[in-house]
Amino acid sequence: MTPTQLTQLVQALLDAPTSNATVKEFAQSWINAEGTPKQEELTKQLVSVAEQNIALIDEVIDYARSELATQSLGEEGAAKLLQHAKDLKAQGAEFCDCQACVAAKNIIDLKAEIV
Repeated sequence: MTPTQLTQLVQALLDAPTSNATVKEFAQSWINAEGTPKQEELTKQLVSVAEQNIALIDEVIDYARSELATQSLGEEGAAKLLQHAKDLKAQGAEFCDCQACVAAKNIIDLKAEIV
């Protein structure tokens, strides 16, 4: 994996609107440390951060059924998310397909090349 490819993976985490604040902070720190020993240290943590922050499809279903989802997304939004997650699960998906989770999955899939 080239440094440019790795930067693109981390930038995808940063750019994803659904990445949480912790992931965005980590990704920004990684990018800010470009070419330094600090970036090498952060790269060793990258896969772990991705693994800890990817949502399993069952977690998305549970969230979509929750009062928090209704409060955050409205009844219609929560219902749409629930149906989408159920459809994904029926197709065999293991993980959420939001941009943040897709970016995390790409990192996890390339684990052997990153570490």
